[in-house]
Amino acid sequence: MRMSVPAYITVAIFTVLVLFGYAVHPSTQYLITALPMLLLLAALPLLLTEMSRRFVAGIDTRGVKLYKIKDLSKLGTGTTVRIRGTVEKTSFKWLNRPHFLINDGSDEVGVVMFAAPREDIKPGDQVEAVGTIRSFGASRNKKKKIWGVQMRKLS
Repeated sequence: MRMSVPAYITVAIFTVLVLFGYAVHPSTQYLITALPMLLLLAALPLLLTEMSRRFVAGIDTRGVKLYKIKDLSKLGTGTTVRIRGTVEKTSFKWLNRPHFLINDGSDEVGVVMFAAPREDIKPGDQVEAVGTIRSFGASRNKKKKIWGVQMRKLS
């Protein structure tokens, strides 16, 4: 389990502030108050990530139909789909809400994950993703993406 980069930075900044505050005014009462707060500040992002992953893992996706990416443009926003393809690009992994560009040979589509998959998915991996179609972009040039809830590597 991991935190996002902004969460690590926040914990580091507040740790430095607590250490500085203790150096200026050494007091056990200060440490008794500040250290549990630091632990909570570090634990909350980890807890929220785990809760998101458990929620997503509990979603039953067995009945979701498999589509070719080229056919997604014919479907309406809000349709739940399953796609299979090769990851061409990843981004925003550092936020724990990664975006993937997936190509199945017919076309490519962006998949924005609700929660980071447990597996480390990299470009070149064969994956299966389940999610809901959403439209992004300006109204005349809407690009459809998938708001992904589950993604797994195919063997």
